[in-house]
Amino acid sequence: MKLRKPIAALLAALLMLSAAGCSNAPADTDDAAPAVTAAEAEETPAEEEQTDSRLSIPDDLPAVTFNGQEFRVLTTTSKEFQFRVDELNGEVTNDAIFNRNETIEDRFDAKIATVLSNAPYDEISKFVKASSDECEIADHFEYKAYTPISQNSYLDWNTIPYIDQSKPWWNKASNEGSTINGKLFCIVGDLSVTAMQFTYAMFFDMDLTEQYGYSGEDLYSLVFEGTWTLDKLRELAGSIWVDLNSNGKSDDGDTLGYAYWNYHGTDVWVTAMGESITKYENGELVVTLGSEKVSNALDKVIALVYETPGAYRFSDETHGRNEFIAGRIAVMPMMFEDCYGPLRDMEYAYGVLPYPKYDEEQAEYYTNSMDQHSVFGVPKTLPEDRYDFVGILMEALNAESYKTVYPAFYDTALKNKYTEDPVTAKMIDLIMDGRVYEFSFQFGEYLSNLPYMFRYELYNGQNNLASTLQKNRKQINKKLEALYKMYE
Repeated sequence: MKLRKPIAALLAALLMLSAAGCSNAPADTDDAAPAVTAAEAEETPAEEEQTDSRLSIPDDLPAVTFNGQEFRVLTTTSKEFQFRVDELNGEVTNDAIFNRNETIEDRFDAKIATVLSNAPYDEISKFVKASSDECEIADHFEYKAYTPISQNSYLDWNTIPYIDQSKPWWNKASNEGSTINGKLFCIVGDLSVTAMQFTYAMFFDMDLTEQYGYSGEDLYSLVFEGTWTLDKLRELAGSIWVDLNSNGKSDDGDTLGYAYWNYHGTDVWVTAMGESITKYENGELVVTLGSEKVSNALDKVIALVYETPGAYRFSDETHGRNEFIAGRIAVMPMMFEDCYGPLRDMEYAYGVLPYPKYDEEQAEYYTNSMDQHSVFGVPKTLPEDRYDFVGILMEALNAESYKTVYPAFYDTALKNKYTEDPVTAKMIDLIMDGRVYEFSFQFGEYLSNLPYMFRYELYNGQNNLASTLQKNRKQINKKLEALYKMYE
């Protein structure tokens, strides 16, 4: 057995994340947790809240060995890091993945390997059609799930033994929402590091907002008190604007209260408002995007973007992010991946907030992950005598990722704020607890771009959502019927 770099000291200091235990679907209730202030949140150190350590949760797997058998993951070069890294290099997340694999390989006498492809969602169907035994699981973009599913390439995960979806390392929101007619073809768990990295939140420049009367503690308290709403975001955006180029309008180069890239984070708004795009009800899939609340929310976001001094839409993602890094944008939607990359060198202190609620009557804060995060399928041609092998290795990989990889990522990405700052830790937990996964994103392209309609209406600056839906409804309903048959 090789020596592994110890990370127990790091993990002991970490507050328990709840990324996989989020709610199944947005719903307003009267059972919201009592509001707390940022000051009250700071009174409870992370160690006191860790009553059930991640490390102490058993995976309940049998003591078996597989004689060096390879667990092969079909994936892309860019996502290979989720499954294997070559060596320890001192980078915390890299080393956590390396140590995770050694732990599992030693425990089960198995080898974790990757099979690389530019388009795994197409490649897997080719393997299945050829009855070729090339991999145990396939990893691909969420929004491409419809390709192998529509070609009948995957087994139902519910037929794979040892997969315990009640465990916290499985993403209950995604997996329950993607189970149609009792079948789940693409599963999400903490092995999908990208599902966590690509989670959207509102990032704010603490120095800039404080100059205009919104301290970090003030903003955090709004969240904890349940009063961080879309109207409050617009109020903040409208109060922060310096017309640096003196042209009389909010635009590139100004100091701005709120800004975003054309598309980045715009698909989150329906979820953030506590609404959904589709639902599985009474044995059928129905479109729910056209509700009055969604239409009203679209009006509010259009007003925020196009009618608020201090708000601006960037046409270039990198440039907009650089403006935030330069200290000229107060609030901007980004992903947690950005903390790990470009924001690590930011000179200004920044904080993280959830997407705002529709109004104070909404019980919870919600968000989702960009539809390019990883989902996993099992090829239909997998021999039945390897079902146990796949189930055990998959359960172990997700369990160990939950226990070691996720905490390592957060601690590195947020410069130890997660370990050292209980308010930041609570805010991240709140955001991750509110992740909701829309099944429709797995079939977005197939469903006439239904999940992206809100985005396109916002881009055009006009609320024609009702007429757009009406124009496409017949075709969408026809495809929904065909989609459901895929699960029969």
